[in-house]
Amino acid sequence: MQYAGRSFTLCKGEKEEVNEACANHLLNAFGQRGLTFLKYGDDEAAIGKASVDRNREFKKRQVQIYNQTNEQRKLTRLGYLPPSQKLKEYALELGIELIEPYSMKDEEKAAIAKSTIENELLKAQTAKQSEEIAELRAMMKQLLEKDDKSSDARQRGNPNWRK
Repeated sequence: MQYAGRSFTLCKGEKEEVNEACANHLLNAFGQRGLTFLKYGDDEAAIGKASVDRNREFKKRQVQIYNQTNEQRKLTRLGYLPPSQKLKEYALELGIELIEPYSMKDEEKAAIAKSTIENELLKAQTAKQSEEIAELRAMMKQLLEKDDKSSDARQRGNPNWRK
């Protein structure tokens, strides 16, 4: 932040006493980002929570504006605007997806390639299982045929029948 040639940085939770004109200028410029005015006797917890909420909304709005701008540019066939590092941090912090059509295509291609490899492996595994099932059927058929022949030999009227 800068006022009257004086530059300074405030991190989250820091406090700095400045004159009223400087405070008004900075609040107008950075109030939406969560900068807050405190005076003696204020409930710092409530004001702090409100400023954190305001900061979260600011970050959310920045990501939304970026996404909307790129969608509009895409519809009017204009070039893609890459996000700044800070905007990427905001999106990551909030869990909001940045619309990045060029990088998404690369990810989609990688996912398709992975799926194709998995499909081939599953096809080979299925073919092997089909062969094994066919072998098991043949073995069961032979076993049942043997059992049928032995049961025919046990019927009454057969000279080889035993009680």
